[in-house]
Amino acid sequence: MASPAADPRVDDTRGNGHVGRSAANESTPLLARQDEESRSSQPALWEKIKAWRRDRAVLAGLLLLVAVALIVTIVVLAVNPRGGNMNSSAALCLTPACVHAASEFLYNLSPKYQELDACTNFDEMVCGGWRQVHSLRSDQGLANALSLMSDNGQTLLRIILESPYPDQSTHSHFSPRNLAVDPADIDRENFNQLQRAYNSCMAVNEIKKVGIEPIQVVLSEVSSTIKDTKDLSDTILYMERLGIPHFENLYASADDKDPNVIVISASPRTAPGLSSKAYYSDDSVVSAYQDAMQQVLKSVLPNATTEAKGLAESIVKLEKDIAAITPSLSELRDVTKTYNVMSLQDTAKLAPQLGIDKVLKTLAPSNYTIDRMITAFPEFLGNVSQILNSAKAETVKGFLQWKVIQSLASAVDAPELKPLTQFNNKLGGRDPDATSERYRTCLSAVDSGLGWTLSRFYVEAAFSAKAKDLGNQVILDIKDVFSGRIDSADWMDKDAQKVAKEKVKNIVQKIGYPEQSPNITNPQALKDYYASLKVGASHFNNTLEFRRFEIKESWAQLGKPTDKSTWGMTASTVNAYYNPPYNEIVFPAAIMQFPLFGEGLPNYINYAGFGAVAGHELSHAFDNNGRLYDLNGYLKDWWSNKTIEEFTKRADCFVKEYSNFTVQGTNGTIHVNGEQTLGENIADAGGLSAAYSAWQARTKDTPDPHLPGLEFFTKEQLFYVAFGNVWCSKYTPEALTQRVIGDEHSPNMWRIMGTAMMNSRGFKQAYNCPVKEPTCEIW
Repeated sequence: MASPAADPRVDDTRGNGHVGRSAANESTPLLARQDEESRSSQPALWEKIKAWRRDRAVLAGLLLLVAVALIVTIVVLAVNPRGGNMNSSAALCLTPACVHAASEFLYNLSPKYQELDACTNFDEMVCGGWRQVHSLRSDQGLANALSLMSDNGQTLLRIILESPYPDQSTHSHFSPRNLAVDPADIDRENFNQLQRAYNSCMAVNEIKKVGIEPIQVVLSEVSSTIKDTKDLSDTILYMERLGIPHFENLYASADDKDPNVIVISASPRTAPGLSSKAYYSDDSVVSAYQDAMQQVLKSVLPNATTEAKGLAESIVKLEKDIAAITPSLSELRDVTKTYNVMSLQDTAKLAPQLGIDKVLKTLAPSNYTIDRMITAFPEFLGNVSQILNSAKAETVKGFLQWKVIQSLASAVDAPELKPLTQFNNKLGGRDPDATSERYRTCLSAVDSGLGWTLSRFYVEAAFSAKAKDLGNQVILDIKDVFSGRIDSADWMDKDAQKVAKEKVKNIVQKIGYPEQSPNITNPQALKDYYASLKVGASHFNNTLEFRRFEIKESWAQLGKPTDKSTWGMTASTVNAYYNPPYNEIVFPAAIMQFPLFGEGLPNYINYAGFGAVAGHELSHAFDNNGRLYDLNGYLKDWWSNKTIEEFTKRADCFVKEYSNFTVQGTNGTIHVNGEQTLGENIADAGGLSAAYSAWQARTKDTPDPHLPGLEFFTKEQLFYVAFGNVWCSKYTPEALTQRVIGDEHSPNMWRIMGTAMMNSRGFKQAYNCPVKEPTCEIW
């Protein structure tokens, strides 16, 4: 799918180099953009799934009998050791949805949950059972409750793409049966294009037969562009067109100070080669990285004029030098530090070797004049220029070739790249020789290239108008609560309160899927959107084609009015985000699934799950960065000094507290970075608090029914059990290390413990916990 921008604030530095599918300035996604958090985590049951498709009628009857038996069993065995948390006459919800939710919650609870103190060990209480029964696959460093949602979505998408065109479907208003003849034919064409892309990726034997050759062809083309390392403009341009990372991020996105205009921006990457600049301070990691690089270069570049060992040493030295001058993740997320208006000429002069003026003039539409651009950390470019001046030509050339290899490695299957795969796996806490099941890789590839067409078929099978209406209701309830919170924020001045309430009112909520740019419910609109995209039998060529298409679409925005109807995530993505310049919150259909959300579930589940997510994204509008944007998404100073001072004082509480949280990493105990995670921690706290209040208001006159078998808990307590279930997780020490040093989100156990157990007043009331002072809260 084409992206409006590749914003550095969501920069993907895992080495694949693929331009991220992100809305312009999408700075606050709910989840980390980690492979493991977007991939499934349950074992494949493909044969059983196909059997289910053949025998669905018989199985439906069996499932009904099982559900009835489960209901009877749960009700008979239900106990209430506290002797009265639930009124004996209170209604039980015995619908299939409620029985399923009850069984999942009981399954996930610690076997000793009745003995544990929620006030001190809530994560173990709600997730102890989950961790016991969920094992990590060999290709996983982490798994969590949300990855199970992703797994369900991938299973569904696999069924769709490995089955004939679904012309008998009647699930939604835009299913094939409800389309006119011509649109239905076009819809079938779009589906066939999806299948071609998927099948080309699944053709493993052909991909193995081709081996490393496609990457070597690209390497040869890159090498041919390097005439002189004092002028790398042709090389940078070539790599930009393929979405391959180099020394600097160059992209087009909404101007923070005038979001109705698309502007060119330049920013440092978060790290030059490894996934985090912090890794360059770990000698053991650097040594292993250099060894893997040496082995790969020796195999892939047999004609290199510098022997592999020396070349690898010099490339790693170059990367370490660049990492040393790279701003921290917190700094890269700080718009007050990244927003620097400069001319194209002045930016280009900072690092003349990169030829930024030539590159940008070529990428931009021919009728677009570049009169200004946003250059984050201009001193970084100047320092890069000095590093390049002192580096040998072979080192610079080798670095760029290494970027090609890292970026395109996932598009081939070649033994020459095994050392790189093994290194990446070890660093992420996975089995060194592990590979993902092929269909997972291919679904990701199709989503990257044809994400909107894939969304059309996903939504038809997994989403409904009723779900969209319910989601809108939850969000509107949370908006009402948030407006009330602003009214009661006596630390804000009156003018700021007034604008803040208008900002809440102005927040655009997008749910499910886009109906513009493109309208995924319209087959012709999808065909037109991908009209220039050619999908063939070669997976590698398709990968390059997808990248070229995405890059071209991104730069084509320049000179046009900002299209605020675009989405930064496909419908099948289990995530959500807030976009500051557009002042919008976006929730793909895939995030609106169990355990976050479901039709027919008690409100305390929907509000604790999806409601907390919605509140999280809304709270980002008023976190340490989001607060800098006004009611229309303009970056401007609209808070008084006194209000800023009061906000900072409250934000410091989060920084100090989360900086004291620890996890067991690769080399022992490591601390969470309170500065790096501040925005997410503010959003977690504000979102949960608003969701709880919204649920209480919604059910004031119509109480929710109870879940069978969970009478040990009050409904208020079940709200927090449902919230905790969303963040149940399992990590290897290596994956935890990656999370802490390279991600703005806190580890999941602290999203439970820090957000709910330690700082939620509603939680402390529900579980009768002592009040904590200070309680970290802003909204």
